[in-house]
This record gives sequence, C-alpha cells and structure tokens, in this order.
Amino acid sequence: MREQRICKKLKPAVNTDRPDYRNYRFRAVDWLEYFATMTGKGLLVCWLFYDSLRALAVLVPFAAVDYRRMKREKKRKRDMELAVQFKAMIEAVAGSLQAGYSLERAFADAGRDLKLVYGERQETMILRELSLIQAGLGMNIPLETLLKDFGSRSGNEDIRNFANVVLVAKKSGGNLVHIIQKTVQCMGDKLAVEEEIATLLAAKRLEERIMMVMPYGMLLYLRIGSKGFFDVLYHNVPGVLCMTAFLAVVYAAGAWGERIMDIQV
Repeated sequence: MREQRICKKLKPAVNTDRPDYRNYRFRAVDWLEYFATMTGKGLLVCWLFYDSLRALAVLVPFAAVDYRRMKREKKRKRDMELAVQFKAMIEAVAGSLQAGYSLERAFADAGRDLKLVYGERQETMILRELSLIQAGLGMNIPLETLLKDFGSRSGNEDIRNFANVVLVAKKSGGNLVHIIQKTVQCMGDKLAVEEEIATLLAAKRLEERIMMVMPYGMLLYLRIGSKGFFDVLYHNVPGVLCMTAFLAVVYAAGAWGERIMDIQV
C-alpha cells in the first residue's frame, strides 16, 4: 500500500518527461528518412515491377512492412545504447560507493561524472533518467521506487533486475558495493557476448542485404539490357498478380532472414 501511494505521487510529480522505452515513436527526422526512403523505393518498384505510377496503391501494405522494420531496427539500436549508458551509470555509482558515499549521493555524483562523458546534451537517455531520479529524491521518493519505475519503462531486463536487487539489498542490509560491482561485471559480460555475436553476424548481415538487393538488380538489368522483355507482365491482371506475388516473396525472405539473425542473449 505504501509503495502504491508513492507511485501515485511519482506520476504527477515526475511525469513531465518520463519516456517509455518499451515503444519507439518516430521523430521528425525519422519520418523524413522514412518518407524519403519509401518515395525512392516506391518509384523504383513501380517502374521495375508494374511500369505504372498507379501501382503506388498496391505498395501500401509493403510500405507498412517497411515502417515496422525500420521502427524495429531503430528500437533495437536505442535499446543497445541505453544498456551501454546504464552500465556506465552503475560503474560510476559503484565508484562513489567505494569512496564511502551513500547510495543516494552516489547517484547524484554519477550524474556529474556522466556529464563529463556525454556532455550537457539533454537528449542523452541516461542523463535524463538521472535527472528524474534526482528530482524524485528531492521529493523524498525512495530510490528503489524510482529505479523500479525506470526499469518498468525501460523494457530492459538488466535494469529491472538491478532495481529489484537494490530493493532487496536495502531491505536486508546487503553489501551494496559488492552487489553493484557484481552487477556491473555481469552486464559487461553480457554486452561483450552481444558485441561478439554482432561481429560474427556482420558478414552474414551484409550477405543478407546483398541478397535482398539482387532481385531488384536483376530486374533492373533485364529492364535496361533487354527492353520489352517484361512487357507481357505489365498492364494486365495476371502480370500484376505475378509481380505482386514476386514482391511479396522478396519481403517474406527479408523477414525470414531478420528472424534467423535475431539472436537474444
């Protein structure tokens, strides 16, 4: 009951800028990138597959697939960046705890240390979260509640686990310095494994991108080198259906390739 009252207090008090990292919302620059990419790709597909701009209506479902794919990729990159920044934060917290500071003071010092690394950029995720934590501490909200709120919004299992560890350690009087150092070590090992997997998959991802471009390249080569070769498939219902099925197979192959290389640690 006490924690529920604190959470109710937390929402209106610190709700000025509490981002939810479980979902990715397109910013203006993301929409600009998306529309520029889709415009170029749409015109190319209309010319290669249908020889008509009216085929843009047929490409709406494929544009939706590209939107979800781009959103998923941007979220994956943001989640990785947040994990790296969070590791840097708890390393700074562990250093302050070793110097003899309290846990609450250690988080305040971590904000100053990380500003030396990331500068004064307000868009840095971990600096924004540290500002929210410091604001909550200034309103006498327990640190474990603030960390639990951060963990629930982050969608990151490591951050949620860290919040739970701090909660248990403060209640049971555990060795916070040792616990946080162990957490930093575990997160470092996990990030190292993820980076190693990404390195091993880099060549395969390049091959997958080449294979996804090849169908368009083959059509472009035949369209330019053998004029009239595809005329039988243009401006008729069977040809449109055949080309649409071919395009769907290309997209399905891309989705399959992404799923195969999506290895979770």
